Amino acid sequence: MIIALTVFAIAYVFIATEKFPRHLVAILGAAVMIVFGVLSPLEAFTYINWDTIGLLAGMFALVAVLIEAGFFKWLALTAVRKVNYHPTYLFIALIVIAAVLAMWMDSITVMLFLSALTLQLCNLLKIDPVTVIIAEVCAANTGGSATLVGDPPNVILGTTLGFNFGDFLTHTGPISAVASLLLLGVFLYVNRKHLGDAHEALTDDTIREIEALHRDPLHAQLTRVGLIGFGAAVALLVTHHWLSEVLHFEITAAMSALVPAVLVLIFSPGIERVIVLKRLVKHDLENLVFFAGLFMLIGGLEKSQAFEQVAALLATNSASNPAGLVFALHWGPGLLSGVVDNVPLALAMSYVLKDIAAVPGMPALALMVWSLALGVNLGGNLTPIGASANVVAYSYLERNHGKVGWSRWLKIAALPTIGTMLLASALLLVKGNIGWY
Repeated sequence: MIIALTVFAIAYVFIATEKFPRHLVAILGAAVMIVFGVLSPLEAFTYINWDTIGLLAGMFALVAVLIEAGFFKWLALTAVRKVNYHPTYLFIALIVIAAVLAMWMDSITVMLFLSALTLQLCNLLKIDPVTVIIAEVCAANTGGSATLVGDPPNVILGTTLGFNFGDFLTHTGPISAVASLLLLGVFLYVNRKHLGDAHEALTDDTIREIEALHRDPLHAQLTRVGLIGFGAAVALLVTHHWLSEVLHFEITAAMSALVPAVLVLIFSPGIERVIVLKRLVKHDLENLVFFAGLFMLIGGLEKSQAFEQVAALLATNSASNPAGLVFALHWGPGLLSGVVDNVPLALAMSYVLKDIAAVPGMPALALMVWSLALGVNLGGNLTPIGASANVVAYSYLERNHGKVGWSRWLKIAALPTIGTMLLASALLLVKGNIGWY
């Protein structure tokens, strides 16, 4: 256990600093676990949750097809045109797009394309891009908490603990929607004067420059194939448990995403297929390797029974106040995810929840999962490294706009983060009291 905890802690520190490629850190940490005998190579392999890896790989491929088709850029620019280039309405549109898209695809991917587009638009409209992009990140993490595939912590908690797309949509979805509206209201109120000044400075030349961005052609065939595949994947994720019972054949979450993804790649035009595959290798393979290494690292802690001891400690201290445990799971990991990446935190806590749920008198596993998921997703908004989407957006801003800094991120994100977490706490209390979880 000492070796496992030491290796995990060192790897965690290296991951949190963002100074080293996190996929290499995770794989190297897993290798050290094997070298020191904490895990055998076979055990390390079996601790990888292949359902999670397959689900992520399939969704990454489908999204890559739609990015290559130009669909997301077209969608965002169409929304800009619909609001007549008004900075305030544009601000609302971009936040809504971030929240809604993140419900159906990984929030990392949402911020990959939205950061570039937003910086371009803000430079034209003389709007501070830092505020807008941080608002989009918060919206993506908040909207992504609504479904199984939205935020990486949800993917991990759902596939590890047996909760499906419909479970998340039903239970975290409504809270996510209300929290997103609160988030939008706070950002809009805080930035109302700046947006009003930008509207007064809007010129016909600026509008013509934005229109020029909209002339990039939308690849019709690739868009059609990509949307059909994406719709099929979402439909399968919603119904795969029911279909498994009807067909007497298990359809996993991974199959629900991978089968449509493979078919979409087969029916994509040859040149675009090669470009999509290159994009997957360049942008998404590292994420899949990171998750695989992380599962092995966490597997070492599980084998050494570290999580059983943490669960026993929490259960003992919460025996007289089970409701307090639910809120502790929301606020503790939630605030902690502000200073460490919420992906390894969610994975570690999934094992703790599984052990706690086995203790008599503890809250229902489902209620603890919703509390934890909302906590780490909303709390992850607090700093530039709280979630993977934050890191993507922050890195892009610092490379292409200039120094941002933690203090500025905290100043912009702290109020909406705490506000949405308080709202989620209140709604979780309601769910617990009425027994709807």
